Amino acid sequence: MLLARLNSEPFETELPMPVFDKVEPASAIKDLSKATIALVTSGGMVPHGNPDRIQSASAQKWGKYDVSGRDALTGEYCTIHGGFDPVYANEIPDRVAPLDMLKEYQKEGIIGNVFQYFYTTTGTGTSVGNAIKFGTEIGKELKEAGVDGVILTST
Repeated sequence: MLLARLNSEPFETELPMPVFDKVEPASAIKDLSKATIALVTSGGMVPHGNPDRIQSASAQKWGKYDVSGRDALTGEYCTIHGGFDPVYANEIPDRVAPLDMLKEYQKEGIIGNVFQYFYTTTGTGTSVGNAIKFGTEIGKELKEAGVDGVILTST
């Protein structure tokens, strides 16, 4: 196979290649000042102690935390993500999941509301199947709650 490739000859891999869905982006939000925006991350930001025991890699679950009474994640949240150096994320968790900026935008009237719950998991080694499952579950909750848009952060 290598020789065929190097000689610009046809070849076929013995490994099946994955086929991924192509998803059309949603329409733009017409009026952000009236929109409810949710925060979702694969950066593994969790309350100190990781109460839901979300895995640091190859995640099997996601977490949902009430942030309605908070202006930032700093102070009570940290990352459990196993795929990057956590020093700067733990110093200021809003670097990974910018709740502080969303709350500021809400106060300034740039967005209508910040959704009361924040969703989190880790992306390192997480299977495509689990990622699809997590996205479907979280998306269903957000849609049923009337959320207009999502800030999805990664690392």
